Amino acid sequence: MKAAIYHEAGGPDVFRYVDVADPVPADDELLIRVEAISIEGGDLAGRRDLMPGQDEVPGYAAAGEILHIGKDVDGFVVGQKVTTFHWKGSHAELRAVPARNCFAVPDGLDIGIASTIPVGPGTAAWALHLAKLQPGQTVLVLGAAGGVGLATVQLAAKLGAHVIGTGTRPESLDRVREYGLGHGIVVGQKTASEQIRALLGGNEVDVIIDTIGGDALIDALKVLKDGGNAVLIGVFGGRHTMIDGGSLLAHRHTIIGCLLGPEMGDEIPRRLITELFEMAKKGDLKIPIDASFPLSDAAGAHRRAEERGRIGRVIMKP
Repeated sequence: MKAAIYHEAGGPDVFRYVDVADPVPADDELLIRVEAISIEGGDLAGRRDLMPGQDEVPGYAAAGEILHIGKDVDGFVVGQKVTTFHWKGSHAELRAVPARNCFAVPDGLDIGIASTIPVGPGTAAWALHLAKLQPGQTVLVLGAAGGVGLATVQLAAKLGAHVIGTGTRPESLDRVREYGLGHGIVVGQKTASEQIRALLGGNEVDVIIDTIGGDALIDALKVLKDGGNAVLIGVFGGRHTMIDGGSLLAHRHTIIGCLLGPEMGDEIPRRLITELFEMAKKGDLKIPIDASFPLSDAAGAHRRAEERGRIGRVIMKP
């Protein structure tokens, strides 16, 4: 089969489009013919920072048609359309993937959109569940224009929350308003916390959903209410953030790490993700596609996915 792989970490140009051996599914796996690949933030970070195994196919999320079902798998049929998650293997024509991380695609839902749902919107739904966000509360979304951020804005707004989002470009935040953003905070000359205090009159944020980490999280904690919850999804701002333990204690803040992958097949995350497919099919969850590339141009696709100021997902098709 054809696959986009790389042998050293680096920029998008490390990709090579080559022939590799077809995957052999284990007893608990499905083999699918890939039809759409969603480029996720973890794909970008992994390509930049991690050395792969020899001829290892990278990539988290892909959707397609089931070709083979492992003998220990129930609930799927050959020929069915599914969308899948695993820590590797999406950037190829074929994929073997654990069935617990596979979800049936409803008839009528675009396969490209389906490929994006488990990781981005799924993470958003799981983060809001962990945060225990309630109707009428105020949620601060750090990185509101990104894939997880945009889904978080929509789901929080539909819950009846007041949504504040941060970004670096006013034009991007203006576009997010049509998805339910109440107030956009452009981070630059003034910190987000300064602007939020001016907007709300004090520490009035009930929940923080942070797709960035680092200094952005430290700053946001300044406006989190006593007893509030912050959910950390991304560490693009730094993996070694120093958090003031005394402040956490004094303000009774809870910081929750959210990594959906290991829990995706568990009962509650699986239910939340399954609900997202129906929302997307009905138009209640909007997942804009920014660009589509052939798998043979994985370098171009990754390059586009790294561009700032975009709204929407970048996908590839074999």
